[in-house]
Amino acid sequence: MVTALAAPARHGRQHLLSEAMRPAAATERWRTRLDDAVVGAALDGVAVIEAAHADEEALAIAVALREALEDAHATAALATPDRALARRVVAALARWNVAVDDSGGDRLGDTSAGLFARLAAEASLGGLAPVTLLALAKHRLFRLGAPEGAHARAVATLERAILRGPRPRPGAAGLAHALTTFRAERASLHPRDPRTHLDEADLDQAAALVARLAAALAPLEGLGESRALFGDIAVRHRDVVAALATEAAGEAVAFGGEDGAGLAAAFDDIAGRPRGDDIELAPTDYPELFLAAIAERVVHRHGAPNARVRVFGLLEARLQHVDRMVLGGLVEGTWPPEARTDAWLSRPMRHDLGLDLPERRIGLSAHDFAQALGAREVILSRPAKLAGVPTVASRFVQRLMAVAGEAHWRQARARGERYLTLARSLDRPPRAQRIGAPQPRPPVHARPTYLTVTDVEHWLRDPYTIYAKHVLQLAPLDPVDTPPGARDRGNLIHDAIGDFTRLYRERLPADPVGELIRHGRTHFAPLADYPEAQAFWWPRFLRIARWFAGWDAERRAGLAATRAEIRGEISIPLGAGAFRLAARADRIEQRADGRYAILDYKTGQARTEKQVRTGLAPQLTLEGAILRGGGFKEVAAGASIAELVYVVLRGGEPAGEQKKLEFEDSTPDAQADLARARFTSLVQRFADERTPFRSLVHPMWRARYGEYDHLARVKEWSAAGEADAGDGA
Repeated sequence: MVTALAAPARHGRQHLLSEAMRPAAATERWRTRLDDAVVGAALDGVAVIEAAHADEEALAIAVALREALEDAHATAALATPDRALARRVVAALARWNVAVDDSGGDRLGDTSAGLFARLAAEASLGGLAPVTLLALAKHRLFRLGAPEGAHARAVATLERAILRGPRPRPGAAGLAHALTTFRAERASLHPRDPRTHLDEADLDQAAALVARLAAALAPLEGLGESRALFGDIAVRHRDVVAALATEAAGEAVAFGGEDGAGLAAAFDDIAGRPRGDDIELAPTDYPELFLAAIAERVVHRHGAPNARVRVFGLLEARLQHVDRMVLGGLVEGTWPPEARTDAWLSRPMRHDLGLDLPERRIGLSAHDFAQALGAREVILSRPAKLAGVPTVASRFVQRLMAVAGEAHWRQARARGERYLTLARSLDRPPRAQRIGAPQPRPPVHARPTYLTVTDVEHWLRDPYTIYAKHVLQLAPLDPVDTPPGARDRGNLIHDAIGDFTRLYRERLPADPVGELIRHGRTHFAPLADYPEAQAFWWPRFLRIARWFAGWDAERRAGLAATRAEIRGEISIPLGAGAFRLAARADRIEQRADGRYAILDYKTGQARTEKQVRTGLAPQLTLEGAILRGGGFKEVAAGASIAELVYVVLRGGEPAGEQKKLEFEDSTPDAQADLARARFTSLVQRFADERTPFRSLVHPMWRARYGEYDHLARVKEWSAAGEADAGDGA
């Protein structure tokens, strides 16, 4: 006999649910005893939110929960098995300062203390990889014997000095070595390098931080590659966490609070295992095993008992009553969960052993769903996509939809669409306005009056680069932990060949290949810290050295003099003053007939004759203009140019290639004079305060983004098309 414990709810939703949850074998009798009036009454207080993605779902749920608080006595709750959704909703409610009693717990590894412990292990046993090290040093629990934030300046100095760009050698010793090397080479940095602003006091603080890090990480770093028991490594790990998180007063903040207590308990359990049951492993495998060991540990926060908005797990939701219940994350795999089959026990074996079948969790989640639908107001929510992957609506929702019928379900979706509309309008501006391309017009006195020939191409392609670099004085920072790139390779090869040519400008040595390799070893020495780059680039340089020695000997046969890495400069009249154009030519040769050849070494792609002739790549022709203007030392004004040559040095097959620029119906002298006239016109045009420094003015480079294009917000205004680009800020 069944005894009714309470009178049925007036909405009569239990009848609809009873039909929807029929066994699969009986679904052909759906709606045999329900009419439209019963279904309509049952769904009258139900809304369905079908969001586009997880963020939109969370914001729509937050709007629905916030709306419930307009009634001073109403309560509302979110019931979901998806903790990520719960965290999103709590964060969204924070914009209205809504107090939330979130009774659900978080995995220990995802809490602040758990994440700090994971970073400590990964950093110590992973060679202090820059990204992991910065995440550890910028964590709120990072102390190293000082108050929170006391090391912020030292961490910033360490980041700018040695962690941006190529990775230092592994370990704390590698950091100390990289910092010492940086201090020794700081005087040779380019004046525009942002690292030149680091003073000795900053570097002293960074060195002190590295020393403290070395002492704190020593228990784990000292393991080296020797295998050890899991429990023994955990003891060392705990010591490292304590040292990193200990304040000046001696308290280890990483073990405070609910998550800290959970972390301490996890360490105790791992270290307290019988040694006979422990496993031996390599230290590099420890971080993953530690994460697996704490994966099932859940940390619960202190509740807020007076809050009118709550977040429930499915079991808790059965035992609570609220005025508005939101059922979130109603997708297959979440609600209900996936039925996980056991690789070792089949279904008959589990049945014989008295163990639950994998599908039992699906039945329990169906019970949770039915119980939660008993609230006065119910909102069913699901995202159409999770992490970019389309989802499938929960089978419980599909059953409810099939029983309710299309008309009633459409009305429920319309009620849910209201919350989606409100959520989408929260951050939508009252009027959408397309951003225009930037056109800054700085005053004349702020505009540059000195440039190098390498900057002129930027000026032609993208004047905004000149504005950001020379007017705003902004210098880009290298990304964190990037391997040596093409620019570094080019500089090393340029410097080695430049030193060789400068030293032996009068006469080649007896063994030019050996001398080139000797200079190469000197300049490639910093690559000893980056064996992958060394292994790839050094063999290429050896091929370049052999090719260059033969080419250089043949080239010098008809020369009177050779100059390398020679600097020159000319002045362009500009109103009451002048504009200075400077260059450092890779190589200038004086031929026997008195004329000159200008050569430029390229480790990348050489410019084409058309690009040079049309003025889009004016480096060589402007160097020619400087030469003809008497800007290079030891070269008289009015000198004639015989050749403009690119020497391509890639180290492949062939290792090098000479590309002489041939101009139809013109000469190098005429091209140099034309380049000077074009540059003079460019200087005069930008001397006018009304001329803006626009972004990406030449279509040839529209698809090639530069170092300052994010400041110009190129990807925003270029999507609208050139016709829509207005006068930006």
